[in-house]
Order: sequence, then structure tokens, then C-alpha cells
Amino acid sequence: MFDGLYSGFTSDVYLRPDVFEAEMERVFAPSWLCLGFSDDLQNPNDFITRQIGKTNIVVQNVKGTLRAFRNVCTHRFSRIQCEAKGNRPLTCPYHGWSFDGDGTPVGVPHNAKSFDLSDDDRQSLRLEAFALETCGRFVFVRMAADGPDLRGFLAGFYDILEHLSDTCPERFDSHQAFWDFNWKLGVDNAAEGYHVPLVHPESFAAMLKPDLRLTAEGEHGYFLGDFREQSVKWWAGVSKAIGLQTTPRYPEYACFLVFPNLVINMSWGGFYSALMFDPIGVDATAVNAGLFLGRNKGGAARDMIVAQLKEFSDKVRSEDHGICAKVHLGLTSMATPRAPLLGKMEDACAHFHAVYANRMKGAL
Repeated sequence: MFDGLYSGFTSDVYLRPDVFEAEMERVFAPSWLCLGFSDDLQNPNDFITRQIGKTNIVVQNVKGTLRAFRNVCTHRFSRIQCEAKGNRPLTCPYHGWSFDGDGTPVGVPHNAKSFDLSDDDRQSLRLEAFALETCGRFVFVRMAADGPDLRGFLAGFYDILEHLSDTCPERFDSHQAFWDFNWKLGVDNAAEGYHVPLVHPESFAAMLKPDLRLTAEGEHGYFLGDFREQSVKWWAGVSKAIGLQTTPRYPEYACFLVFPNLVINMSWGGFYSALMFDPIGVDATAVNAGLFLGRNKGGAARDMIVAQLKEFSDKVRSEDHGICAKVHLGLTSMATPRAPLLGKMEDACAHFHAVYANRMKGAL
């Protein structure tokens, strides 16, 4: 007799516009969302932008302090920062209104002639601000006005993210792509190794044994796995060649799932990828990723290894994109919605579905 699990929701949940709108209110607005990394925000006027549903958010370094705002000018509603990242003041490109760290318009061209705005007027025209906190290099924003602080939201994962940031201080690649499927499919796929032999036959399958062990901690979770002998030998050679410093806490493979949409894959305690599956629409997801390496002695060997790790990561992402797009196409062809079947090797996927369904009570 089958002893697996069924999902907490049916297949139409991936496709319904009303569900997507409810997700923005129930899943994303109250959650602390990782929007990027402090690596991109080191200097005054550095910024990143991210799209969550209909909301575009800018995280800006304002005189050394990170602030998060709705990326819309309060004058005539132009987007203020128009690139994914860069360095420019918080100044609207339309009429030149500029804003300070509180979001107040402190620079209004021809104010006396055109508006004669008082201090109170300026206060009423502040940008909408969002809560922002960092954990290690990870930059989190919460859109809802009220809720737990970041440490309370992450619980035990706060220490994990700090530890990963300290263990692998070097970011050697960043990547943004737009994928044509629902964001939940990206998380589903990241949350299980059952697909690895078929989807990643020459990449992940060659390095990782499929038996992954889930540990759930509140809404979040992680699973650990063992490398195949070939991968153990490769990483041992890497460590020797570049003097790679690693953490003994995660000696082989570890995957961390931070609800709702942050996935971190760590290998050998000295390399990790971090991916955010940002929802843009029912069938559109922005994937923002970074690759990070532990302390090492550099040199030509380091450059060669970094190139190999980037090539490997690009291949895995491409394979995941392809299979998730196929699942999305399959969902659009379903005659009658039903819950997906989840086996014992998909327990992290089942945990994600249960947490999601709990957040979405009454809306599914």
C-alpha cells in the first residue's frame, strides 16, 4: 500500500490569477524576502531593484545606510531606478525629483516657481518605505507594515545564513533570468532530488546520491546529502589546489529552503549558490542567483575552478528551467485539477506545500 503524501493544494493553484493575487497578500507581503546581496550595495548610491508581483522595490545605499522603497516617484509616478542594479542617486529620471534616506523629496527642480512645497507638503510626498534588515550578506525586505523582525522570522536559519556568509565571502558570479513558469514550480523542483537522475544525468547526478534527508524548522527546512566518490575526490583536489577553507558543519551537500522563495545549495562546505524565485505573474518568474566561494589562495588554479563551477551551475539551471517549463505546459493541459502525488523522496516538497497551504487558507 502506498504510504506517500498528497499535496495540500490542487494543480490549478499554479495557474489561477486570483490565487496569484492572494499569494501577494498572504505569502509575500508578510514574509521577509531576500532581494539580493550586500555585495551589490557597498557604495553610496548603489542600488538593486526587484519585482514581486505588481510591486517594484528599490534597495538603495543612501550615504552608507540601506533603505527599501516602492520604486515609484510620488510626483508623476515614474519608476525611479530602471535597471536591475547600478549606481546613481535616488533621483527620478522624469523631472529630477531627488529623495533622501527617509524617502522625502529634498530636491524638487523649480519648486518655488512650480509648487512652493512646504516641509509638510514634502513629508506627505515621501516614498513608501519598506522594512529592511540584513543577515550576513543576505538583504531582506518585508512589505507588510507589521510582523516579526528578521531574526524571529528566520529562527535557526539566521545563524545559518550568517555562517554561510562568513564561510564563503567571495562572490564570483551573479545571474538574472526570466523563466516562463509559476514561481512555485521552481521551489518544488529545488526541494527534491528525485528528478536528478533524469534531468541532470551528466551534472548533478554524477556528483550526488539521491537519498536526501529533510529537517523542517517551522516554515523553513533543509536537507543533507552525500557525494559520490568521484565528487569527493574532485573536491578534495580543489581544496588542495587552491587552499580552500571550508566549514565542517556541512561537509558534503546541503540545501537550505527559506520560505517562501530562497534556495541555497552548498557543496563541500566551501561553495554555494543562492537562488531567489521572484514571482512576476502566474506564468512568469525572475530568477536571481549568486555563486560564492570560500577563502582560498587564488591564482590560476582558482580561476580554472571558478570557471568550472560557473559552467556546472549554468548547466544545472538550464536543465531545471527546461523541465519546469514542461511541467507548466502540462498544468495548462489538465482536464480536471487534482493534487500532485508526493512520495517519500519528495518530503521537502510536501513540507513547502503544507506551509504554503496554511498561509493560503480560505483562498485556494
